[in-house]
Amino acid sequence: MKVLAFIFSLVIATGLMLGGTILIFFQSPRHSMGPQLLAIFALTVMTYGPLSLGSLTSYWNVRRTAGSHRFYKRWLWVVIGLEFLGAIAIITFAVVVQAPVWLPVLFIAGGIALTGLSLLMGRLLRRHDEAHPLPPSWAPITRYEIQRKIAIIAITFVVVFAIAAVVLGVVGVGSHDAASQVGAQPLFALAFALFAAGFACVIVSLPLSRRLRDAVDRDLGTIRKVAKVVLSNKKLDLDQSEQVAAAKYAAIIPTTLSFMLGYLILLYLGLGIQQMQHLISGQVDAFTIGFSAFLVAALLIFIPIYAVRIRRARIYARNHADLLPTADEGSTGSADRA
Repeated sequence: MKVLAFIFSLVIATGLMLGGTILIFFQSPRHSMGPQLLAIFALTVMTYGPLSLGSLTSYWNVRRTAGSHRFYKRWLWVVIGLEFLGAIAIITFAVVVQAPVWLPVLFIAGGIALTGLSLLMGRLLRRHDEAHPLPPSWAPITRYEIQRKIAIIAITFVVVFAIAAVVLGVVGVGSHDAASQVGAQPLFALAFALFAAGFACVIVSLPLSRRLRDAVDRDLGTIRKVAKVVLSNKKLDLDQSEQVAAAKYAAIIPTTLSFMLGYLILLYLGLGIQQMQHLISGQVDAFTIGFSAFLVAALLIFIPIYAVRIRRARIYARNHADLLPTADEGSTGSADRA
C-alpha cells in the first residue's frame, strides 16, 4: 500500500507541476524569464513541500521521542515558511505580468489544501502500517538482490528508450521538419529513458528504506542520531539498542545511497540532454547556459559527498559487524522482496 501511495503521489505531483508550468507560461507569453521563475518557485514549494510532509509523517513516528518531535516541528515550519515565500512570489508574478486574480488565489489555496491533505493522508498511512505490522526481520543485503535491482533499472532504460524512439519516430515522420528531427529524436528518447531509469532507482530502493526504518523501530530521532555517527563520524554516546541499530543502518545505507546517487546522476543527465538540444539547435540564452553549468556543478558536488558517506558507512559496518544479529536471531521469515 505504501509503495502504491508513493507512486500515486509522485504522479499527482508531476501532473500538478506540468499543468501549473503550462498555466504560468500561457499567462505570460511575452514576459521575461524572471517573473516566470518566481511563479515556478511558488509552484514547486506548494507542490513538493506538502509531499515531503506527507512522506515524513507516513514513514516515521514523529511523536515517539522528543528528538523526533523537535525535528518534525522544525521541518513543518520550514515548509510553511517556504510556502509563505511562494505565496509572495506568485502574487509578485501576477502583479508584474498582470495575470488574473484567480491565478495567485488558485496557487495559494491549492498549497494550503495540499498541505492539509498530505498531513492527513500521512497519518492515516502510518496508522494503517501500525495496525498491520509486518513480522520483525533482519537479513543482510545479498549480492543477488543488488544484481536484480540493477537489472530492473537497466531493463527499464532499454524498454523506455525503445518505446520512446519508436513513438517519436512515428510522430516525426509526417512533420514538415522531419529531416531536422532525425538527430533530435534519439536525444529525446535518451532523455526519457534516463528519467525512467532514475525513477526505477527510487522504486527499487524503497524496500531498503523500509529496512532502515525497521532497524530503528520507526523512530525518526534514532535514525538521525545513528546517521550522524555512521555517515558523519560524530562521537555520540549510543546505548546498546542504538549500537545495534547503527550497525544495521551501516550495513544497509551504502546500497541505498548508491541507488539514490544513481537517481541523481540519471536525472541530471536527462536534464543535461534537454539543455544540449537547445545548444545544438542554436537556442542559446542565459538560462540554458546557467542551468547547464548548475547541473555540472551539482554533480561535481554530490558525487564526492555520496562517495565519502558510502565509504564511511562501509567502514563502520565492517568494524561493527559483530553487533549484527544472525539470520536465525533476527528474522522470522525471508528478507523483504524488492
